[in-house]
Formats: sequence, C-alpha cells, structure tokens
Amino acid sequence: MKTTQTNDNYQQSVSVNTTREQAFDALTIGIGKWWGPVNCAARWVGDTFKIDFGRGSYWKFRVVEISDDEKVVWECVESNQDDIHNIKGMDEEWLGSKLYWNIAEKGEMIEVELLHQGLVPHGNCYDVCSAAWDFYITDSLKSFLETGEGKPEAN
Repeated sequence: MKTTQTNDNYQQSVSVNTTREQAFDALTIGIGKWWGPVNCAARWVGDTFKIDFGRGSYWKFRVVEISDDEKVVWECVESNQDDIHNIKGMDEEWLGSKLYWNIAEKGEMIEVELLHQGLVPHGNCYDVCSAAWDFYITDSLKSFLETGEGKPEAN
C-alpha cells in the first residue's frame, strides 16, 4: 500500500490477493459491496451511476473509459454533499473530477490504483476525502477482494 501525490492529485494503490477479473468486477458491478449503495452497474462507457450516502449526500459518475480487466475511468457529473463536514466548495471540487482506476499484475498479486484527478492538497476537502479514499481502497476494497466482505459506508 502506498499513498503518493502525482501532479498534486490524490493517488493510492493497494496490492491484493485476487484476480484481475475480480478487481475489474469490483470497479464496475461490485461498487456497492466496498464503497456504498449504488443505483446501477458501471460496466460500459456512457453508463451513469449514483452512489448515495444518505442524508441527501451523493455523487453521480459517468464511465468515460473502460478497458476490460485493466482500466476504468469515471467522471463526476453531479455532486451533492451534506454538511456533515461543513466543507464549503466540496461539490465544486468533485464536479468534473476524474477517477482513473488501473489494475495491474505485480508478481503474484494484483495492484489496484486510483488517481483522483482534481482531488488536490490545496483543495477544501483534501484531508477528509483523501482519508476516506485511503480507508475505502486499502481496507474496504482490499477486504472485499480477498474475503468477499467489504466495509461500505463504514468510514
């Protein structure tokens, strides 16, 4: 597991004992099992899905690129955050941001990496959002891929 910054954008990766296919499925049809409730799968370019955290807080993403078992790219097309963290400008920071998910073989493990283009250290929600991503990627997604049990909405 590593957390790094590339061109000031948030980046996180985790090595997982799984297959490329299972990792790909987690990022397309299994999002709700490790992140939070979604209204539909994100399997094809053009698919739009909504992840809803309740209390009126949600994001909508459109799949803008997909390569079987290697890459999935989402673009945030709508953001409506509740005021639980009272972070002004959070919606604007997420809107239009892109999430680049890459899946690669690293020895006998699979590495899943996220580059969240637009989530930057000088942004209003960086501390809260990067901490949440750290949990969802290195704990919930990893757990889901290795045991079948993620921790959606646990953070």
